[in-house]
Parts: sequence; structure tokens; C-alpha cells
Amino acid sequence: MASWYPTPFNSTHGIFIRNHAKALSQYCNVVVIYVTTSDETSEIVLEHTQTENLNEYILVFPKSKLSFIRSFIHFIKYCYYYFKLSLLVKKHFNKIEFAQINVVYPVSLFFPIVKYILSIKNYTVFEQWTGYLKEDNLYKGLLRKWTTQRVIANARKIWCLCEYQKHSMVNHHHLYGNYDLLGNVVNTEIFVPIKKKDIKKKKRFLHVSTLDNRQKNITGILNVFKEIENEGYDFELIIIGGKDDYLKNAIHTAQTIGLKNVVFKGTVPQEELPHYYQSANALVMFSNYETFCVVIYEALSCGTYVITTNVADLDKIITEKFGTIVSIGNEKQLKTAILKVLNNPIADHQEEAHQLIVQHFSEKQIGKKLFDYYYTLITTSI
Repeated sequence: MASWYPTPFNSTHGIFIRNHAKALSQYCNVVVIYVTTSDETSEIVLEHTQTENLNEYILVFPKSKLSFIRSFIHFIKYCYYYFKLSLLVKKHFNKIEFAQINVVYPVSLFFPIVKYILSIKNYTVFEQWTGYLKEDNLYKGLLRKWTTQRVIANARKIWCLCEYQKHSMVNHHHLYGNYDLLGNVVNTEIFVPIKKKDIKKKKRFLHVSTLDNRQKNITGILNVFKEIENEGYDFELIIIGGKDDYLKNAIHTAQTIGLKNVVFKGTVPQEELPHYYQSANALVMFSNYETFCVVIYEALSCGTYVITTNVADLDKIITEKFGTIVSIGNEKQLKTAILKVLNNPIADHQEEAHQLIVQHFSEKQIGKKLFDYYYTLITTSI
């Protein structure tokens, strides 16, 4: 079960959760149940797809036009559709050993329905949300807190993406439980290095994100590159991602400060991303907070140098061979790191960086870690 998951109307929403399901399905049968609402459809859309051991039941229903009671109507519909999907899954599979809840809220509101129908006795949690971090500070509301406390307290295990996220949940919000760390999946089959001799002489920098300025500090990146541009340096800045207002605001900021050497690509299909990493001299991230930041790991898997802030345990992965870590919000340090790439050749540690990601974050490794834990639950209950 997941609070975020890709749908026909949003193919990248929660894609990292799908990647976990796909990784686990290499070792056992995995069933995904996901219900959501969208204003991009006027009818109920139900998709059941099977890819080897992975079965996905995705249901999207149209948003209610009655805004004053929309939340109530949606809640009833969520309950009903999770009930119907659970019956469908039971018909197809009969017995489900365990449940994994990906991002506690709001999907946990409907977990009791699924748990009862499928006779699920044990469940785990994989929490991806940044809202527990003090920098994001979105863990609010009585219903969210009450639900989260109950779900965390009764979970067999809670996986987090980094120590800081775990610390925030346990020490700041008193969400006690059996915690462990596990990263997101990187497709190391497509994110691979190429020989950098194929790269243009003009240095190319890349940024990939949602372009949410509050989290990603897009303004800081653009300001620094404008300073460097004013000093006469020639470069290319490629910015990928962003949707609706996030993208419009980023473009507006670049135009306002007069930054010329920047190209906004918008959303790019996953299969096209490797080319951008491979053709860049460096990936530039300047986030104020993160729980993982998968694009950094994708870049490393391509052997691309990374400039980033010290968030989400990245100092445990990125050494001087693979990149530069700067302080959060420190534009002077960011400028120095970018100038280092502009003025100096980057030593070739591509294959070493790629192998590091393969060993710790490949689909095979992440799937095996998840399966090994579930297998211990089976053997201890026999």
C-alpha cells in the first residue's frame, strides 16, 4: 500500500515506491493496491497490470465537484474502493503474508479495511516523507498524528532513508519503533558511465528536481550561476523537472536576474535521463533538506561529479573523488565548487562511483534486503 504511486495521469509520482515493489518482486510475489483521485479524469479508471511477480491494482476516481463536502465524499469513496480492490486481490491471491505501508499518511487510514479482508497479521512501514524534518515541519494535525503514532507503534519494522529522518521521527516526534535504514532503488542498468571524451568542451552543469524552491533552493543556484556568468565564464546549465508553478517561478527568476546560459527542459522521461547525466560535467544540487535525493545517486551511477549540500547522509557516500559537499544555503561555497569544475579537469573515478551504487542501491541489492527481512518473519512464525 502506498500514499504515493505512479498512475496513468502522473507517471512519476512516487516512482521510487514502485521501484521498491519491482525490486522486491525479483524474489517473491508482490501486490500493489493504490487508490487516488484526480481532476484529469471524469470516470473511474482501474488498471491491473502484471509484470512477472509484480501485480499492480491502480484505481483513479474523479474529484468531487462539491467542494464544501469534498473531503467527506472522497473519504467514503477511498474506503469503498479499497474494500473492492481488497476483495479483488483476495479472489486472485487468497492469502497475503505481509503488508508494507509506503508513506504512512494518508493510506494508513484505509489499511484496517485491507488488513481485515486479506487477513494480514504483520506489516512494515517504509517512510519517505520529508514532513518530519524540522526544516519542512509539516507533521501537523490531530488525525495525521494519531494515525501515524498507532501505525508506527505496531509495525514490525520501520525503514527510513537516512539517519536524520530517523532522528527526527524518534527524538523530535517520539515515534518509537524498530527502525532500520534502506535507500531508494537506482536503475544501475541504464544509469551507467560513458567516456567523458564525448562531452563538449563547454562545461555543462545539470540540475534535476521538482524545482520546489523551499526545498531545492533553485534561487540560490540561479544566483550563483549568474555571478559566474557575469565574471565571463562560458557554460551550459540544464535544468530538468518542475511542474506548473514551480517551473514557471524558476523560469521567471532566471529571466528577472538575466541569466542567459540556462535551459529549462521541464519533465523528461526516465529513459532519457541517463543521457543528461552522462553528458554533464557535474550535477548541482543545493537543497535545504532531503531524505534521500535519488538524482544524486543516479548521477553517481553514471560516474558524474556531484556538487551538493550536506543533507540526507550524503557525507557518508560522497568523498572528494566523487564530488564536493557545501554547507546548506552557503552560496559562496557553492560558487567555489562550481568554479573548481570550470577551471580544472575532473579526475576519472566513473567506474568506481558506478560500482559503489551497484553494491548498495541497485534493484538487486535493495530487493534482497527487503526479501531477507520478510523471509525471517516467515521462518520465525513457523
